[in-house]
Amino acid sequence: MDIREVARNFYAAIDTQEWDKLASLASPDLAVHLGSANPIGFDDWQKSLAEFFVGFPDGHHVIDGYVSEAGSVVTRCRFQGTHTGIFHGVEPSGNRVSVGVIHIDRVENGIVVEHFGQLDGLGLMHQIGAF
Repeated sequence: MDIREVARNFYAAIDTQEWDKLASLASPDLAVHLGSANPIGFDDWQKSLAEFFVGFPDGHHVIDGYVSEAGSVVTRCRFQGTHTGIFHGVEPSGNRVSVGVIHIDRVENGIVVEHFGQLDGLGLMHQIGAF
């Protein structure tokens, strides 16, 4: 399977909140690097993802493109959704959001073994009226 297809399936599982399917596409020892934070494992990452869907129940990735080479795939996309739930203490604004995201996934034997994610958090918080 092409690693771009692995990435496509990985983000589709996130968008549909199919956590068991997502787990099947990831190593049990998945290392997740989000922004400048210390690495976390799959369970903590899944909790973080679930928080996004509390704040943005219709949240999803709009994929703009992939670049792949030697077992890694870069996914350039946007996270889009409507702020209808509490997100990081910010009451629902009803605002539609669209923020840039870059994901880099290292794939071995058809599963993701390491994930790096960069999301425009400042832009997201601004779009929901946090400041």
